[in-house]
Amino acid sequence: MSMDVSGVDSSWFEEQASAEVLDREQCLLVLSGLTDAGRVSEALSGGQQLLEAFTEQSRIDDAICVLSWLASHSGSQEDVVDRLKRVFGRDKNAMKLIEPAGFGSSLPIATCFERLVHLRKMRAGALCYNATWGFGLIEEVDYFYAELEIDFEQKGEHTLAFSYAAEALELLDDDHILAVKHADPEGLAERIKKEPGEVVRLALQSYGNMSVGLLTDRLVPSIVPESGWKKFWDGARKALKEDASIEIPRKRSEMIELREGMAYDDSWFDQLAAERDIGRLFERFKEVLERGLDTTTEAAQRVLSERLAFVIGGAPNSRPEWKAEGFIYARLMNVEPVGLDVDAILHALIESDLEGMLDRLPSRQLETLLAILFESDKEALVIRLKRVVPKVSHPVLNEIMAGLIRHGAEEVARELMATALGRRKASASMLLWCQRSTKQVKAWKLISKSDLAFRIQEVLEKDLSGALLRAQNQLREKFQQQEWLHDVMDEMSEQQRRDFMRRINEGQGWEVLDRKSVLAKVLRKFPELQDIVTPAGSAPPKKEIPLTSSRSYRERQAQLEKLMKVDIPENSKEIEVARSYGDLRENAEFKYAKERQGLLMAQGAQLAEDLERVKPSDFEDVPTAHVSVGTGVRLLDGAGTEQVYFILGAWDQDDALHILSSETRLATALLGAHAGDEVEAPEGRMTVTEVLSLSSEVKAWIRA
Repeated sequence: MSMDVSGVDSSWFEEQASAEVLDREQCLLVLSGLTDAGRVSEALSGGQQLLEAFTEQSRIDDAICVLSWLASHSGSQEDVVDRLKRVFGRDKNAMKLIEPAGFGSSLPIATCFERLVHLRKMRAGALCYNATWGFGLIEEVDYFYAELEIDFEQKGEHTLAFSYAAEALELLDDDHILAVKHADPEGLAERIKKEPGEVVRLALQSYGNMSVGLLTDRLVPSIVPESGWKKFWDGARKALKEDASIEIPRKRSEMIELREGMAYDDSWFDQLAAERDIGRLFERFKEVLERGLDTTTEAAQRVLSERLAFVIGGAPNSRPEWKAEGFIYARLMNVEPVGLDVDAILHALIESDLEGMLDRLPSRQLETLLAILFESDKEALVIRLKRVVPKVSHPVLNEIMAGLIRHGAEEVARELMATALGRRKASASMLLWCQRSTKQVKAWKLISKSDLAFRIQEVLEKDLSGALLRAQNQLREKFQQQEWLHDVMDEMSEQQRRDFMRRINEGQGWEVLDRKSVLAKVLRKFPELQDIVTPAGSAPPKKEIPLTSSRSYRERQAQLEKLMKVDIPENSKEIEVARSYGDLRENAEFKYAKERQGLLMAQGAQLAEDLERVKPSDFEDVPTAHVSVGTGVRLLDGAGTEQVYFILGAWDQDDALHILSSETRLATALLGAHAGDEVEAPEGRMTVTEVLSLSSEVKAWIRA
């Protein structure tokens, strides 16, 4: 709503011009209110009157405030700059801020004024923060060179241009956590030990609401040493558990919220009663459980029952997972939703998109939901579960199998797996379940380890997507684990081992380098299988070493270095933070972090092995008598279209420069060909018209 300006006339502007202090916020509201009321000329005239008065009185900041409003309603950029110069008068230092603020550039005029106001606040002795260099102290404002001299905690003394400081430097209030540390480091260290919850509150007041991950980045190591983070965070969570004004989430990626002035009393439940957003209701229900609030009072029971009924009854049929989550919270809080035909709704959930509903819910909630559905209509649920088991993700399948066993349907679970395995219809998720549930597989006598390995080979060759693709990738990772490979092949007969090796060597489910890596792992234990990879009569005693460009080799080295120095240490932090959330059996963050740890370690081992196996080259002076790695080739297809390619090493590819990896089908078809030869390429028959040296652009790409 616009401000009521019916009582504003020229005398109001005269009063403001002569007042010792200007309420700038109110002034801008009045000017905008006059404009909204159709009194534009009065607003412009009054604003101009104030501008002239403040300029004459050398009240520069008040003049800038009024001019910022006038500039957004009238005048060009050039006109604004001229008016600013009149405001600054003989203040040459102030003049130096006009260009760095962005005036005369493409920046919006309002942004330029914001930058100008920000720059004018920068004084020697002011505390500041930069996202790259952290906390700092402004030591000098050099107007001659238009730059700041800042002593940064992480970088030491450094200069920042005014123009960069306007957008990248944050000025800190005295109560900002970094300012508190600067003023009283011993006092803050004592608070970290004795009042970790209050330190978290101070961080939120300083930076705003943020995730646990971002909080960790903000506080470690500048405020809390890395070695002391776990103890600090455990203490903070414990201290804040009963504090209604701060909500600590389960997941590291979710926001910690600071909500001043709240307490868990009847008024809190009154606010809950008025909430109509389903997402926020779920957050409040979770809060009730996590903080162990008393839900037995009459007020709590009434509000929770009514709000749960609102969620379950009001959620659209297209979102069955919302209805399901409502029932889950009702069970966990021991509250009965009021006024619902519960049996009918639960039956509808069973008959709805059960697969999608289960996949969209957090896996930690599925045990409760399945218990509710089994109690409601076990027979109907079992029939539906039989249909969805081959389609769901591995985490969902885990819960379904456990639920069937827990609710007296173990034989159904066993038969589902046995039938799928016997008919070779087991999905990637089902095979992953078998691979990880070795005790159950053995008790049910489902399949041997060696036969399971063959089934996994089959599913690796399928084109999958979504949850089944994730399960497929996890199965593929098993083949990179040498101990597992050797273990399953030890169980095989000699002929089975040969068949298994042949499928690895010839199957369609492998990238070239991955296949070579797996083959190498097998041959370390079973060298007698070498003839499958290199048939008798074709076996050259010389082992070819794959080449790649020095550029691609350096990129892989950088990937490995980042993995070892950044990703793996960060993951270790994630694991420690996730441990702090408690019960590891129900801790999705911990499970995810541990799974990621295994993946990162496997990636690191694979990168190290690849770097040992592949040799870097600059492909200098490669002969052009025939097509080889390090040459170019000019081709003519059947339609008379000419194409040029440059064949480099195993890891090289650049479509813009027509660089082909030597492992591609086209490169493999061309290698060894001479000018005039016809080759059978993937796109059809082509004629090699010329073998070329590498172009200067390609050589520059290699050196880059």
